[in-house]
Parts: sequence; structure tokens; C-alpha cells
Amino acid sequence: MNTVDLDMQRDQFLNIFDTHIGEREGKEALREWLLSDHCDFFIAPASTKYHGNYDGGLCEHSIDVYEMAVRLESLYREDIRKQYLVLNRPYDRAQFMESLTIAALFHDLCKVNFYKTKISGRNNNTFTVDEQLPFGGHGSKSVYVLSKYLKDLTDDEAIAINCHMGFSRAGDSTISIGESFRYSPLAWIIHVADEAATFMLDRGFPET
Repeated sequence: MNTVDLDMQRDQFLNIFDTHIGEREGKEALREWLLSDHCDFFIAPASTKYHGNYDGGLCEHSIDVYEMAVRLESLYREDIRKQYLVLNRPYDRAQFMESLTIAALFHDLCKVNFYKTKISGRNNNTFTVDEQLPFGGHGSKSVYVLSKYLKDLTDDEAIAINCHMGFSRAGDSTISIGESFRYSPLAWIIHVADEAATFMLDRGFPET
């Protein structure tokens, strides 16, 4: 089982949060909740068996998605700008990067207080689902939980979080995922960053 320095990882996450998200309504309330006893974000796994299935896996995965998204933005920066022109939508790179940070860090916020630990027959910690808020879809639930704190989510942020699972969770959207990706370059970046972080950067040992 992977060993994670939970305190160092929490501090890394909060540094990204503090540095790259500006003065948004509800930011401090969100930060306080993340650090409270009512939220297990910094110690929760990212899944029961697929990726990040260990203590701290959710925070680690969220940081990985952020770092992958930053790399993708650097690679596709000019294409992103052109796509906004094609769509006749205003483009501000500073705003885009803030939105990228929010969507990447909180795309899986639905997994807070979602898992509980159980002990397997081989005395290894494993996890099972303990759903406390049966809201609905994976992405839409993350948008809902985040919007309870950040009161001014942009359309791009909400779309990116809602559609980050891509075509595997098309039912989360009332329109096609492809249309969402065309409308919001951010949504496509967060989806690809999530896939890359899951399959290229995961440090866990999935069950077989």
C-alpha cells in the first residue's frame, strides 16, 4: 500500500488553492470546511479499488489532475484562444487559469465523506462506499457540493466538473458530452487531465 505524507500533501493543495484562486465569494468558507472535522477531503481515498485507493488518495489525485491540466493548457494555449474566438466568447487567460484550478481541484468533491474503512481478511485497510448524500450523478454532485460554498461558479467551471468523466458518464448531462467539450475547452482539458492522472500517475495498487 502506498504511503502518503498527508500533512505535506494537504499543505501543497492549500498552497495551490490560496495562490491560484482569487477572491471568490465563499472561498474562505470552502477552505474552512475542507479543514474542518466535518470533511475528510485530505484523508479520503479516491476510490475503493480503481485509483488512489488509500488514505489521502483523493487529495493526491486532485493535485495530479491540476498539474496535468496546467501542462495541457501550456500545450494547447493557442488552440484554446482560437476556440473561444470561433465560439465568439470572451477569453481571459487569467480567468481561464483560475477556472482550471477550481475545476481540477474540486472535480471529485462528491467523494468527500463518501467512503468508510473496513478491514479485509488479510488485515489490510480497504474501503467501501458509505453514501450520505444520494444526489445523483458523479459530476453533478460535485458541482452541487462546491456551489454550496463558492457562490459564483462560472458556466465553464460547472460544465468542466460536471463533464469530467467524459462519455463514460454521458447521462450526467442533458446534452452530448461532445457538445460540452466543443463549447468549453476547459471541460475537455479537465477530462483529459483526469484520465491522464488516473492511468499515468496513480501510485496505488488496485485490487485484482
